[in-house]
Amino acid sequence: MPAPGAPDPHFVGVGATLRDRFPAGPLPAWLDQRDLDVYAGEFERTGLTGALNRYRNMDRDWADLAAHAGAPITQPSLFVGGSLDASTTWLADAIEAFPVTLPGLRSCHLLDGCGHWIQQERPTEVNRILTDWLADLPA
Repeated sequence: MPAPGAPDPHFVGVGATLRDRFPAGPLPAWLDQRDLDVYAGEFERTGLTGALNRYRNMDRDWADLAAHAGAPITQPSLFVGGSLDASTTWLADAIEAFPVTLPGLRSCHLLDGCGHWIQQERPTEVNRILTDWLADLPA
């Protein structure tokens, strides 16, 4: 995540590209050059259409789920996010509302110093959280 007051890397101005916002310096410990090459190769091969379609469908999701607006999710649930993930910042109010919106929430974890790809950044910790949560569910 950028430092406080730094430009948001998710948005670019007219004439700029996302590449202009890529961080410089060494790769993080959880992403090596081989993995990055695989991701880049797949995006070069398939483009961003699949990834972007998820966001393009959001209006349809709202329409499809309108009958459930405001309904709590009562199933046993788990939340795991990274403290450095922009989503946990943008959705801080939603996370704060979990006691009302997710009454079946059994466990909530914000991993300090972790970003958006929690399963890559902290695989051992995420697996432990998942297996502990699953083991706690009634049979």
